[in-house]
Parts: sequence; structure tokens; C-alpha cells
Amino acid sequence: MTQALVDFLPTEDPLRRDARAEYSLALPVLGLNTTFESNSRYVLGVVEEAFGAWRRAEANGDVRLTVRIIVFDAAEGDAAPAPVRHICPDEQRLIVHSPASVGVSDPARGESVAYVTTALAADRAHFRGAMLEALTFALVAQFDRHPLHAAAVARDGRAVLLVGESGAGKSTLAYLASCAGFDVLAEDHAWIQLEPTLRVWGGARRVRLGREATAHFPEVASAAVSSTIGGKIKLAVELPANPRASVADDAVVCLLGRSDGDATLDRVDIAAITLGLTANVAPGFDRFPERHARVVRALAARGGWRLSLSGNPREALPLLAQLVERGE
Repeated sequence: MTQALVDFLPTEDPLRRDARAEYSLALPVLGLNTTFESNSRYVLGVVEEAFGAWRRAEANGDVRLTVRIIVFDAAEGDAAPAPVRHICPDEQRLIVHSPASVGVSDPARGESVAYVTTALAADRAHFRGAMLEALTFALVAQFDRHPLHAAAVARDGRAVLLVGESGAGKSTLAYLASCAGFDVLAEDHAWIQLEPTLRVWGGARRVRLGREATAHFPEVASAAVSSTIGGKIKLAVELPANPRASVADDAVVCLLGRSDGDATLDRVDIAAITLGLTANVAPGFDRFPERHARVVRALAARGGWRLSLSGNPREALPLLAQLVERGE
């Protein structure tokens, strides 16, 4: 057994209902009261790493959720890294499955439960993203937290949502904004709350850049950790700890594009923003089409902007700063 998991409490049958979850940690994930329970202190360390950015967030007292992770030692059928599948049997539930581990997110009960092998849990980044974060975000997404494929940078409670397809430059601009002292709420996934008023939630702990980013940011080569996401090698750069970078009460949408010349910033109307938010919705962001339509209407109500990037991403920073500062 991996030394980091020595706090695991074995049971003869880890799937029985009285499997013990003796350690707990409560965090307001995306502003929702979420209690994490496990039979392993190691798991709670991963929870803190994944969701600790929301510790000081204002919590909604009407919603109480539970994420329970039971770790057990599998004698057979366990490989590292264990391939993990995500299955959505309906609009509400998510099933996360590997050869010897399984988890279910059940919003009707307000809980996610997973039984995870020591080998999968010990593969820290894989366990965190494929199992822990997947089950937690699938749960909170059912409670007025709508996932949006966008980066979000902010200052003084005003956010700019950077919208574009994968590779459009969202993460690059988020990294530049962080270097310039702005808050980074999200680098790829923002969360939109509609009631009682529109809010943008984030809590990014790192920015993931393509390896080509080192041509513009040579410091990334030594500061980042390599990981593979969607078959692509990414450089994960840790963001500075910032308790402010979790929520914004005002937001403007900025569509990202490419320019053959200098970087430009142009005002666009409601129709352009609506099209930008509804065309080619990425897989994983298309589970709630009816709610997505309401989110689009709320975000597009006053129009927005289009930022066309040149070959040098640094040229866009003054324009982005202008948007963040004005918040309009």
C-alpha cells in the first residue's frame, strides 16, 4: 500500500453500508455548503487542494451537499493510472467508473458517493480530476451553478468572461492577467449563478498552457508541471493564493478571435454574444440546454466585446485590462 495512504481504514467489505467515513471537511464549494467525508485523511488533503480556494466564499445556507469517498485496497483488477469513464444515464446523475472503482453523483439525495481503490487514490492528479472533482462538480451543477466554457478574470468584483473554442487563447490571457495582478476566477470553466441575481463563480488554482506558450513566456518552462489533458501535453502553472478570486457580482462577455494584424477590441451587440455562447457548445457543457438558454439571455442582455488576438498575446493585455477595469 502507498505510504501516503497509511491512514486508510480497511474493512472486510468496503461496499457495505457501514463502511466508515471518520474524517470530514466542510467547504462552501461555489458558495454551496459541501461536506466531504472519507475514511482517509489523505483524501481530505486532496479535497483541500482541489476546493480550498472557496474556503472564504459566502455560503448559501439553503443547500447542503455531501461528497463521500471510501478508499479500499483492491487485490485484483487495479492498474495505475486506472482508466476512468464518465457516464450520464440522465440529465441529473453521473456515474464514474474504472476497472475497480465506482462513484455516483445523485443530486436527488444531495450527495455523491465513491468507492476508490488505493492505487487510483494514490495517483493524485488523476484521482483529483477524474473522480473527486468530477463527482463534486456534477453535484453542485444541479443547484444553480451552470458550467460555462470560458475563462474569467476580475477586479473589484467585476469579471470579464473570455469565450472561445479550445485553443482560442483563454488560458493564455488568464495567465497574462494573473501576472498583471488581476484575479483569475477560471481558466476554462466558469460557473454562472442566476438567482437571486447573476454571479460568476470560479476558484482556479492553476492555469494550463500549451507547450508552445514557452515561446512567449520562457519562465513557464521551469515553473510549470507537465500533464496530459485530452491527449495534449499541458504546462500547469500554479496561481498565487488569493481569497478574493472566487466570485464576481458583475460580468461582461468578451468573444475571442484572431487577427492578421494588431490586437483589436470592438463592441458587439446582443445577437453576436448570443451566437458566441450558443454555437459549438463543447461536450460536457451541453447537459442543461434549457438552463443554458437562460444563462445566455442573462449574459447577452447588454451585448459585449470581441477581442481579436495578434501573434503576440502580450499585445492583448492592455485591451483586456481596459475591459476588466471598466467592467462594461
